[in-house]
Amino acid sequence: MPAKAKAEAPIVVRSTLLTESARLGLAERVPGDVEFCVSSVNFRQHAEALRSTNWWKQTMAFVEEQLPAADGGAEAVQVDEAFVALGKESGKGIVLLRQLNDLYNETAYRGMMSGGALAGLGTSFDVSKMLEAALRDAQVLEALILWLERFEMPPMMVGVASPEPEKALQKMSGLLRTSDWLGDAPQSRIVTTQGEQITVNEIAMNEILTLERRRVWLEALVKSMPQITPETRDRLARGLEVLARKKWVLALGLGKGRAYVALGRTTEQVRLANSVEDSMLARSEMRFADDAHAQRELGLMACWDGAFLNALQSDEPFYPLLRGLLAGLEQEQMFAGVARSLAPLVVELRAAEQAYYRADFTNGAAVAWWDAGLHLDWAARVSPANAAVLAQGSQFTPLLDDESVVLGVSGQSADSGAGRAYFEAWMKLAHAATKEVIGAGVGGEQAAELFKLVDQAVLLGVREIYDGTKTIWQKALGNDGAFILDVGGKMPLLPGLPPGGQDVPLPRLTVLHEMKNRALIGVSWQNIETALQKLAQQVPLPQPLELPQAIMRQKGPVTSYAYTLPFESEDLLPCVSLTDRFFMLGTSRALQSQWAESLGQPGKVATAGTRVKLSFTKLREFLKAFAVVRGQGGKDVSGLKQAAKWLEPLEVLELRKWSEGGLGRGVLSWKIHDVLTYD
Repeated sequence: MPAKAKAEAPIVVRSTLLTESARLGLAERVPGDVEFCVSSVNFRQHAEALRSTNWWKQTMAFVEEQLPAADGGAEAVQVDEAFVALGKESGKGIVLLRQLNDLYNETAYRGMMSGGALAGLGTSFDVSKMLEAALRDAQVLEALILWLERFEMPPMMVGVASPEPEKALQKMSGLLRTSDWLGDAPQSRIVTTQGEQITVNEIAMNEILTLERRRVWLEALVKSMPQITPETRDRLARGLEVLARKKWVLALGLGKGRAYVALGRTTEQVRLANSVEDSMLARSEMRFADDAHAQRELGLMACWDGAFLNALQSDEPFYPLLRGLLAGLEQEQMFAGVARSLAPLVVELRAAEQAYYRADFTNGAAVAWWDAGLHLDWAARVSPANAAVLAQGSQFTPLLDDESVVLGVSGQSADSGAGRAYFEAWMKLAHAATKEVIGAGVGGEQAAELFKLVDQAVLLGVREIYDGTKTIWQKALGNDGAFILDVGGKMPLLPGLPPGGQDVPLPRLTVLHEMKNRALIGVSWQNIETALQKLAQQVPLPQPLELPQAIMRQKGPVTSYAYTLPFESEDLLPCVSLTDRFFMLGTSRALQSQWAESLGQPGKVATAGTRVKLSFTKLREFLKAFAVVRGQGGKDVSGLKQAAKWLEPLEVLELRKWSEGGLGRGVLSWKIHDVLTYD
């Protein structure tokens, strides 16, 4: 009898983002070497679903009531999908744009101190005001010219999928006012692997700002502003010459159901992916989504280079302001010496500011979708040090499961001390600035005597208190900690509490930390109390002021220290509680005992990474209860009712960050529901 033929094993094709690219909007057309991209998936379906909700209808009704009616003359264009992508070297342009904003802030604050032509710029960036300032101030004009010499058009592309691509392209072209730029600009044509045709217009600014136009404009300007000096006129001419040398490209493209608009410095920067293997879907950072999300009905995809995100965030946001303040002070004879004395401290502050704000973003990617709420999943490379921190668990994470928690954050920290160093640099500068300004004569002799008294009698004690807290947080406590705000307390009978006030849940705050050195905490706290007592004795009263003694209470493994308040309440009693393992600081002794009991129960799992919980449900419940009591007391509660109304669809937001295999991971889940009617 012949042997039975073996059945062939079925071939299983593993779904990945690459195999499912046809379902993922226009992401397959975005080149993989972009520095940043956001691309929609199923945009039209999600938009239609959103427009059908009662929340959207109520929101649009509110907007129409508050804002003037929009011009309905423009014909709407249906958009099925869209993406925005910034190409290679766009980060350099972002840095220069940020530097321009820094220049504006510095100029504005210099004007605040010195007045004159630079006064009144304001702190919100305004191009017209910046140009007006440049015409009146040679320093600003020179800085603008130097900036313009370095600036190049960052490469950017916007893509749209639409059943009416020509109309979509016309709409985007109108927003960019392309007719003002094109003229007789040379053109070239790009035909992509999918048959899209992209017309690239090579724009040379000297064709728009011709020598004759520059001459006529300068003559008209000098005539309208006779105060312009010959030196300023020469600088303006040089600035216009720099602008006239600039070249950039503007590209307009069409394909089957697709439209594209792109900007860049050169034609080579205008491109679409040659294949899905050349697209953003092929980036290594996207691989985390292959197994979990390739088959999911996604709503959004994004990818980024770490250097691009670093470029977005300034590592010295306040330094330009301070530099402008000092420059303005130096122009005033009375304060010129003050500015020179403070300059070294501002330099020190700059270094501390850079250390605190310096970003360390890495390449990453994210996907988002809707499923009874908003969900986000992302992955990014992290440094070995950050990966080690994010891989550790926090023993406080289970506490956030308590239903009364409104806001909770738990996890391991890798505090380098940069935050405290930055704070100390600010305090050092503030003290020196006060001393120098008073020394310059502001406030007269009375201010000088008061400053001397405070400096000798108060600041020394304040510094001792600060040093005590610094010792506790940096040396006596570990890296595992949590911050928890809940509304599970019982409101005590406080003086002036309106009828029904006792029914409002009491907000309670707790900061928890693992403890490394209990003895050091005791010594530091004694030093703090001694410094506080010395400060109290400096108060000019007929009788010396004595601080009350902290009352110690032992309950099981928990030792708490609190000052007696005039009303009896365990839920409203600021205190510090210690166990053999934990340090707790907060507003409720009862809650600290509850946390200690929960932490002592066996079987608690320390989930890796950082967890954040924000319960809009509990927040809304509190606001409604608070509004009822205030309303009974005759107070205006319309604002509270409006806040509670718009919070109705929002439930609990959960965020978690961790690392696995050296890769940083994160998930966000925000439960959101529609409502039949608003109360």
